[in-house]
Amino acid sequence: MIEKLRELKSDFKELQRFWGAESLERRDEAGIEYAKGVSYGFKIAAAIIETKKQK
Repeated sequence: MIEKLRELKSDFKELQRFWGAESLERRDEAGIEYAKGVSYGFKIAAAIIETKKQK
């Protein structure tokens, strides 16, 4: 179970990096904000998994 959570956290962090980079490449304000929001969501998801893993 812990290994699966570790893999999921790693996947979320990779998706966060991808969307963070995507936000830098977008030209329109709505696209930039959307990509930033998605990136932040994956950051929060990874943090939640980290707290669950510690219990």
